[in-house]
Amino acid sequence: MTNDLVLFNASAQTTSHCDARPAGRRTTRNRSRQHGAAWLRNGVVIVAIAVLPATTWGATAAYWRHEEGPAGSNVPDGPATVLDSSGNGNHMKTFSSAAAPFTAATYVSTVSPLALRSGLPNTLALDFGPNPAEGTDDGGGRNDDNYTDNSIAPITTQLFTEMTVELAFNLNSLEGFQSLVGRDGKPLGDEVGEPDSPVAPFQIKVRGDDFPDAIPNQLFVEWIDGDGDIHFLSSGESMTTGVWNHVAFTLTATAAELWIAGETGDYVLKDAISGEDFAGELGPGEVIIFDPTPFTVGRGMFNNGVTDWSDAIIDEVRISDQALLPTEFLFETVPATDNADFDGMNGVDGRDFLAWQRGFGINDGSATLADGDANGDGNVDDVDLAIWESQFGSPAGVINQASVPEPASLALLGVVAVAWGWRRLRNQRFA
Repeated sequence: MTNDLVLFNASAQTTSHCDARPAGRRTTRNRSRQHGAAWLRNGVVIVAIAVLPATTWGATAAYWRHEEGPAGSNVPDGPATVLDSSGNGNHMKTFSSAAAPFTAATYVSTVSPLALRSGLPNTLALDFGPNPAEGTDDGGGRNDDNYTDNSIAPITTQLFTEMTVELAFNLNSLEGFQSLVGRDGKPLGDEVGEPDSPVAPFQIKVRGDDFPDAIPNQLFVEWIDGDGDIHFLSSGESMTTGVWNHVAFTLTATAAELWIAGETGDYVLKDAISGEDFAGELGPGEVIIFDPTPFTVGRGMFNNGVTDWSDAIIDEVRISDQALLPTEFLFETVPATDNADFDGMNGVDGRDFLAWQRGFGINDGSATLADGDANGDGNVDDVDLAIWESQFGSPAGVINQASVPEPASLALLGVVAVAWGWRRLRNQRFA
C-alpha cells in the first residue's frame, strides 16, 4: 500500500448561502486542469507531509454513529458534539442549537432493522427533518445539518487514493433535492484556464427531479476526481419514504461503484464506472479533488452556498480510506423472503396472479408486493411469476418455505397455463 499524503492548511474556507439546483452528466472531462495550482487555493498555503497510514488495510477515516442522545434531544451547541468513533478526532458540530436558525437535528430511536457487522449496538439516529415547535426543537425549518470543523479535523487535509462512503437513511419526504452526506466547496473555476462549475467536491443526495433517464427521486452520487473531472452514479430507481436504505459508494483510481441494500436482501450493485482515470497528481494520486473544506451530514453545497437540506433520518455514516468489499460493508444484510400473497389474503391463489398480471412490466424499482413483486427487488417480471407458481395453493404460514407445494387440484395447472399463455401473448405483442 502506498503512503497516504496528508496536507495541512493555514486557514479555513468560508461559504455563503444560496438555493441553486444541481444537474450533471455521467462524466465531464477536464484534462486542461493545472494540477500544480492545487497547492494554492483560496489563499491557503499547502504543505505536503508524507506519513505512513495508521493501518495498512481498510482504515476508517471517520465514523459518525449518532449515538450521543438521548432520544428526543437535539444536537447541542459547541464543538465535538457529534462524535467521530474512529478515534481520529473528526468530530462534527451544528451551526446553532439554542437560538435561531435552530439547525440542530433530533436524536430518535428509529434505527435500521439491520445489525451492524461490527456487532456494536445501534440504538439512536439523527432526524434531520423539520420540526414545528420553535425553542423546543429545531424551529420548524428544513435546515438541520452537521459539519466537521476544518480548522481541527484531520480529515480536512487527508488525500484519498481510495475511498468508501457508507450510511443508512430513511426519507421523511421526497420534496426537493436532499443531500445526505457531502463535502463543501467549489473547487472548479478559481484557477486560470479551468472550466467554471458550481459542483461541490463530493455529494450523496436524493435528487428532486427525474435526472437521469426520466426516473424521479434517484439516489445520486456526484464527485470531482483528482484530475478535476466531474462524474456521477445513480440508483436507476426511485427512492421512497418510510424505508431504510443502506448505501456504500466505493472509489479507486480506475473504478467507482454504488451499492444499495434495503431492509431485506443483499447489497445490490446499482451503478458503476470502470476503466476510468480518477487519480490526480498530488502525492500518490487523489481520487477526490483536494479542497480543505468540511465534510457534512444533512445538507449539501452548490455554487459555494449551502443548500439541499435533508428531510430524513440519517445514521451510521462511515468514511474509509480503502475501497471495501461488500462483505466488509457496515451492515449485515437479511435474505429477502419470497412472498406471492400479493393481495394479503393469507394464501396464494388466482387472485394473486391477477395482481401480478396488472403489475407486470414495472421495472423502475418502484413496485410493491401489491403490484406483484414477490422477491422484493422493486420490479414485476417473470421471476415473480415463477415464485407465484411455486407457492400456488400455499396456506398462510408456509408461503416462504423453500419447497414447492403439492398441487391441491387441477386449478394450479389451469391457472399456470393461463399465466404462461398470457405472458407469451404479451411478449409477442411487444416484440
